[in-house]
Amino acid sequence: MKSLKNLNFEKIQNVGIRVDFNVPIDKNFKITDKTRLDRAKDTINFIKNKQCNILLLSHFGRPKENFDDKYSFSKLIDQFQEILELKLNFISYANFLENGLDQFNYNRPTATLLENIRFFKGEIKNDLSFSKSITDNLDLYVNEAFSASHRLHSSVNQMAKNILSTPGFNFEKEINVINDIKKSQKKKLAIIGGSKISTKINTLLSLTTSCSDIFIGGAMANNFLKFNKFNVSSSLIEEGAERMIEMIYSSAKQTGCEIHLPVDVMLDSDQSVLVNELDKNTEFKILDIADSSHIVLENLVKKSDIILWNGPMGMIEDHKFSKGSINLSHLLAKAQADVVIGGGDTILAINMAKEKFEDFYFVSTAGGAFLEALEDKELPGIEALKADL
Repeated sequence: MKSLKNLNFEKIQNVGIRVDFNVPIDKNFKITDKTRLDRAKDTINFIKNKQCNILLLSHFGRPKENFDDKYSFSKLIDQFQEILELKLNFISYANFLENGLDQFNYNRPTATLLENIRFFKGEIKNDLSFSKSITDNLDLYVNEAFSASHRLHSSVNQMAKNILSTPGFNFEKEINVINDIKKSQKKKLAIIGGSKISTKINTLLSLTTSCSDIFIGGAMANNFLKFNKFNVSSSLIEEGAERMIEMIYSSAKQTGCEIHLPVDVMLDSDQSVLVNELDKNTEFKILDIADSSHIVLENLVKKSDIILWNGPMGMIEDHKFSKGSINLSHLLAKAQADVVIGGGDTILAINMAKEKFEDFYFVSTAGGAFLEALEDKELPGIEALKADL
């Protein structure tokens, strides 16, 4: 895999950068978290300072391979320019379909944003013809969207194979941190939240082979509690999860990894209850971990050298049930261990806690891609960057 810093830019004028501007917004299209934009700045500015023309590519949301106004970058480009401190030209969906990249300025250094890449039919099909309609106009392709690199999409995989390509600076950091985690022999703790076991089963199985301890929180813990014969009433569970849980426990037993569950929880009635006393309650939903569970986490953190956290401990979109995740953010920010944050809603929890990213060893901007990279499988985005041209 080539390094951006080591490239000779003498014959490189037009550069495509696959960024991840799939940012969270409010109902007024106001960006509520600019982390992914901030992380792309170093790569964009490095290439800008090489006096290159820059073409930015990104997806936003999950449109159905056609123009959809609510997923258009036209509503966000002004905010992008302000955050990136960069003047951006814009190529609309209709303009690209009619003229391709004719509007991309080849004569002097400019920065151009193409409309949402997922509007175009060739993107999610990883189509060679579509990819070449982009890369035939470029001298270099840079992937700075590690968070999308588990997708076998054209802008993630095929475009990087077509021409000289390299990871961006943040992409490279993500790979290095994940490799360090996998190789390290230090005592590891994984704190895994979220709702579905099925989306994290392979990651959990992989973690049982490398971690001394795993703490399961969030709605995912409801399934484990039910499996262990605790009453979860009408709490969110995933049907058919029993076989997956059996596999996780079996793997953990073989490797000596200890699985930890919440010992007390917060109910939708705002009541804190020990899990072994849940039978005394009728009709309830578990929506967060409570204080005794936090003490379990404190003890686990104290004896760990490396800590990976992915997924909130409760329903953080409701402030009443964000305390478990906020308290965990505070705990990990002060920990002596190397703490790696696995992107997604975990970043939201850190921001809600008003903790600084600098207080952690590394904060990933990726959710699913980060977890899949921990599973010892090659991501399409990484595989493409290893191709020799």
